[in-house]
Amino acid sequence: MYKVLLVDDEVFVRKGLRSLIEWEKCGYDVVSEADDGEDAFEVIKQISPDVVITDIKMPIVDGLELIKKVRETLDHDTKFIIISGYNDFSYAQRAVKYGVVDFVLKPIDKEEFEGILTDLHRRLEMERTARKAKDKLYLSQLIVNVFDEAVKEGEISKWSRALKMDQSQFFYYVIFEKNNVTPNKVTPDKERKCLSNIIVDALSDIEKNNQPLAIYEHEENAIGILIAAHHLIEFDHDIVQFVSRISKEVNRKANQPITAFIGTKVSKLFSIKHSYETANRIRSYKYIVEDKDVISYENVMNIPITFNDINKSLYVKLIEQMEEKNINELEKVIALIFSEFQSRRFAPWAIRTSINRCVHGIIETINSMDGNVKSMSTIEAMTNWEKYHLTLDELKKVFREFIIEGTDMIQELRKENMKGDIYKVKAYVESNYHKNISLKSIARQFYMNPVYMGQLFKKTFGMYFKEFVLKLRMDEAKKLLRQTDMLVYEIAENVGFGSTDYFVTQFEKKCKMTPTEYRNELLKK
Repeated sequence: MYKVLLVDDEVFVRKGLRSLIEWEKCGYDVVSEADDGEDAFEVIKQISPDVVITDIKMPIVDGLELIKKVRETLDHDTKFIIISGYNDFSYAQRAVKYGVVDFVLKPIDKEEFEGILTDLHRRLEMERTARKAKDKLYLSQLIVNVFDEAVKEGEISKWSRALKMDQSQFFYYVIFEKNNVTPNKVTPDKERKCLSNIIVDALSDIEKNNQPLAIYEHEENAIGILIAAHHLIEFDHDIVQFVSRISKEVNRKANQPITAFIGTKVSKLFSIKHSYETANRIRSYKYIVEDKDVISYENVMNIPITFNDINKSLYVKLIEQMEEKNINELEKVIALIFSEFQSRRFAPWAIRTSINRCVHGIIETINSMDGNVKSMSTIEAMTNWEKYHLTLDELKKVFREFIIEGTDMIQELRKENMKGDIYKVKAYVESNYHKNISLKSIARQFYMNPVYMGQLFKKTFGMYFKEFVLKLRMDEAKKLLRQTDMLVYEIAENVGFGSTDYFVTQFEKKCKMTPTEYRNELLKK
């Protein structure tokens, strides 16, 4: 179990998180709470939690100040998850700066939050395994110790000698990520090992001095390496040129695309953690500069990125076009969504949120129609796309295939349910005609095409939908005129008319007299 500290100035939020999330199932134990950043800092010093889940806005010391203080003053590799009620770019930007695991907006979605915790647990397990496996790869313990701040600066000289690295040289940390990994092609362990070996082979082909390498396995299909000045001699100390050469070799040997992320240059081996943090941070730019297979911190550090969701209208239009099976319009909406990802420079977690929102909406629609989502051939790839490190183009292909299959399934389910549904529609209208209903709103509620529903209604019941609603309203209006002393405008509202004038006009058309005249005629009898 990994230790968790909850930090929020509102006690009901902390208690809500405790009860909402299945902590033990996710591999965590909530060991303590704090109601502000100052108290939280003291708790962190005392119990060294593995994970801190903190609000941003709190009295005395806020969440970001807490993270900054921990990063600057404590030797703890604590993972931070921020929860906030403010969808503010500046907060998210600063959170990325401090290496926050994720930025979650309130209200908390149980499934999404548990997914984040599960991914973090996997990451923590990998880091723990890496720390224990001292001889797993060339001097990987060097990186583990420096990242965990488990080695003092004075002790770094022995590592420098082992690596034949002079401490006066400069260093870079580079993360190589394999993209578009084919599902079920190989097991994750074999995949990572393959990537490690390919990188080692590529480096040995490029760098002829056979210098020892420090290599670290991050997560599935992501490998980090430490590059020192002496590796760059033949490349005029140009790190981008050197890494581009590695990337090409890896591409050739792996027969799959690779993206490399170059961290900032540091002058001391002891500071390599900072280079790693910047390399990891710029993985957020993967979809922004997708035309490049090498992304350098210095080249993208000033490019703003978006942490918001897609425009709600796009999401609504996507679902509508699926329900109407308008393939041409669907293609346009999909193209527009992915164009927005690029033009507005969406960060990976913003893309994840947007895509998952669409996917969950489609799954809910199919489930509501008693469909079997698990039978979809595209569901596995769509719900697990992140672990395959897809490029934006590949993600678009997977998303499109899922949308088309989902559209076909919705249409088939509609055909099966349609006959019974038209009677449900009639019953619903008979109970709700006094409300503001329309053919389109009812069709949407019953997941039917409005044009087709109107035709089916006429065929089944012998009158158009609008005529049926008007008849119900008029019959009820006449009943109220006969049995009550309600005023005309009250009756109009009571039977579903928003305008008294329109009610009177329609009544006169149907009954050849106004409501008042109708009532007066009754009084004469």
